[in-house]
Amino acid sequence: MSLRRCLALCLFTAGGAGAWCAHAQTDLRRLESAYIFNFTQFTQWPADRMGNAELRVCASARSPLREALAALNGRAVGARVWRFTSLADRPLADCDVLAIAGNDGTSGEIRNAFASDDALLIIAGVGAITHGEAVIALVAEDDHLRFEINNGEATRRKLVLSSKLLRLARRLK
Repeated sequence: MSLRRCLALCLFTAGGAGAWCAHAQTDLRRLESAYIFNFTQFTQWPADRMGNAELRVCASARSPLREALAALNGRAVGARVWRFTSLADRPLADCDVLAIAGNDGTSGEIRNAFASDDALLIIAGVGAITHGEAVIALVAEDDHLRFEINNGEATRRKLVLSSKLLRLARRLK
């Protein structure tokens, strides 16, 4: 398609573009949440973290992932049950998973999470700004969602990621 035709099409459909973009963002958040859920299925936490019947998944109070993560509440993750909560309602030390989106990674509390050695599965969503190394980072590439794994960071946090998950990663550090 020529550039001129493409521009004409864009101008013609500009009225509906805002709604389409909003829908695409919602779908991306749901897809990211599904990936995060699946990552938890292939992660093993140290025994002292497994005593709780809930897998505690956290994100900032302003995270665009909140609704999509909360929609997964009650689902089984191994012997545990997925429970989403906002960091406004739970201290970070009680979290097993930290999902970061947008510029959430710039807050002081989340910066401290990056610096800690806690058994915390830190997952950075597409385009997340962080001041530290996430264990898993989601990346949009060619209309697909891919992920990169920092297995050194997982090991430092005493997390064991399944070899199946490691093989699927776009990039492994």
